[in-house]
Amino acid sequence: MATKEKNNPGVTPEWLGSALIAVAIATFISLSMVYLLAYIHLSGAKKSIVTALCIITALSLALVSSGVLPAFTEDTARAVNVVHVVDTSGQDQVAFISLFSNTPGNLNMEAEQIKEGFRCGRENKIDFVSFEAKYNCVTKKDAEVGWDKHDIPVLRVINDKEREGGRVIAVSMDTGGSSRWTLRIDMDEIEDFTMQVGEEEEEELMIERGEKSSNEEGWHQIQFAGGKKAPTSFVLKLYKEEEVSDDKKKQRPLLKLRTDLNRRTPQVQRVLERLPPFCTMFGKSTSPFTLAFLASLPYTK
Repeated sequence: MATKEKNNPGVTPEWLGSALIAVAIATFISLSMVYLLAYIHLSGAKKSIVTALCIITALSLALVSSGVLPAFTEDTARAVNVVHVVDTSGQDQVAFISLFSNTPGNLNMEAEQIKEGFRCGRENKIDFVSFEAKYNCVTKKDAEVGWDKHDIPVLRVINDKEREGGRVIAVSMDTGGSSRWTLRIDMDEIEDFTMQVGEEEEEELMIERGEKSSNEEGWHQIQFAGGKKAPTSFVLKLYKEEEVSDDKKKQRPLLKLRTDLNRRTPQVQRVLERLPPFCTMFGKSTSPFTLAFLASLPYTK
């Protein structure tokens, strides 16, 4: 499944929301004066009316930017996501609270009202596997507690065998207490893969060998959602071709995993209670729940 750029929160400029509302206001006012537009050709007042319309647009933009006419209200709410993230994909485990939105504009006002030490900006880009939040507000205040270490997902190589023309790498994937997860596999580094539940050989394959799709960046994405009795232990067999001499590709992980838990930690609950009244929680099928764990398996020679 390809992830399109428009699904990544923060790809639009921060000023876009205010500009759109200002243009809408100016357009409404301009259309209400449609009889003046028809008068242009008769009176020769084209320059004056065009100047007036530009002034109206600038004034509308100033009113929206200053907050006199807010971009979002309780009737036109702003969709936001608040996620307690535990990232184990790097060398050091990192925990933090993430606040992001699919709607245009920055989150400075929201962060200031919440008062939990949020820092907002594009330098806080987070890879949520199914998408990237390219503009984020992040705080590490009290983020190291409130979650269970047993819920951390684990990706572990359990076997690595040579075969004709390449290797077969068996990877154990334990999703902890999560029955909803998203996995990405680097199809630029492997030719095929299989997936089964558990580590027993007689287990039936969930995904058999065969042609696999990938997006423009070479990732194949798997999304899984099950009930209370859904499996949490899996084995992937990655059929790898002979070594590829592309060092740039080897800098990214072979597997990326995000597991979700529909659980509000005390820190997330505190943030939700302090959100402005014009904000509402919203998530797509690819969005994380309020508690998410990130893990990865690096490229292996």
